[in-house]
Amino acid sequence: MVRLSDERGSVLLLGIAWVGIVLLTLMVGIDASSAFLQRRAVVAVADAAALAGAQGIDLDAYYREGASAQTALDPRAVTARVTGFVAQVPASEISGLRLDGVTSDGRSVVVQVSAPVRLPFLSGFVDDRIVVQSRAQLSYRG
Repeated sequence: MVRLSDERGSVLLLGIAWVGIVLLTLMVGIDASSAFLQRRAVVAVADAAALAGAQGIDLDAYYREGASAQTALDPRAVTARVTGFVAQVPASEISGLRLDGVTSDGRSVVVQVSAPVRLPFLSGFVDDRIVVQSRAQLSYRG
């Protein structure tokens, strides 16, 4: 009996390719999960900073007129509260966290923060930042 081709070693090559594909899939899955968790942490900081800023009311107007619909946010107090809150976030929790902007129209606060994406495996291929914007509004119930 004559063999037309030698097939020895082809199962080994298929096995190595399969293991490589499985490892690559695991790496991508772990990196995607890591990016999702990092984004969730940045969103939590942005939300908390916006809430802190929404507590920066104009105290003079508050003491003069009480808590009412006319009570407004003090832009300086809003900025100070947001900046102070973001500065207190430990670098070990979110490294590279940056406050990109704080705006207030007297009734609401918009905070924008960002942090670099840090991936365990594919960090050499991704050089991007997670950018999040959060809004909180001053509101009184009558």
